[in-house]
Amino acid sequence: MTEAIFDKVAADYDDWYVTEIGNVADQVERALAQRMFQPSGSHVLEVGCGTGQHTVWLVQAGYDLTAVDISGEMMAKARTRIAGVGGRVQWWQADIAEILDQLGKFYGIFSMTAFEFVPQPEQVLARLYECLEPGGCLLIGMIAGESPWSETYQEAARQNPASVFAHAKLYTEQEIRRWRVGGRLELGRALFFPPSVATAAEALALEEKATDVAGFLVAKWVKA
Repeated sequence: MTEAIFDKVAADYDDWYVTEIGNVADQVERALAQRMFQPSGSHVLEVGCGTGQHTVWLVQAGYDLTAVDISGEMMAKARTRIAGVGGRVQWWQADIAEILDQLGKFYGIFSMTAFEFVPQPEQVLARLYECLEPGGCLLIGMIAGESPWSETYQEAARQNPASVFAHAKLYTEQEIRRWRVGGRLELGRALFFPPSVATAAEALALEEKATDVAGFLVAKWVKA
């Protein structure tokens, strides 16, 4: 079901990133995740690679990358994007929850805006944590529940039941902190401006102040 949902939106998925506010939102989310992602070696797994927005960075950073996504259409766009920049990736179209026993070991696991769509994320993350080598890190970026951004996406889902966000569950910081994944949890926050902000300059000014509710959370678990 989820595969079909994302196949249908693959063609237009990247349109958000070229809007003024979409671009600046991507910048602040990306900066936080990249700063926090510190794998203990080069062999890395990306869960939910989508159209390859973050796959490019992982490849260019020199990681030996395996990229997983449930949607063949989304992955096709990612493969085209990677071919354009050069780089080798092992592609794996699959539901991450169904291939946990086949994954092997990694020094880092990276996922952005995917676990909102994964049923039982705590259990899946705990299994992924078991796939880490010592010193490795598991990092996920998620839209924050009970934030202006989650309210916007939930309203979009109410207005359009066919929206991908009708199939998303958006978790709060408190809920994520209760997950029993393993190891030490580090939590980062970003997106301190609302979706209604008028310009990129205004968005960045609010981001620097960081006084509003964070709209994006990055959670990282490090294996001892």
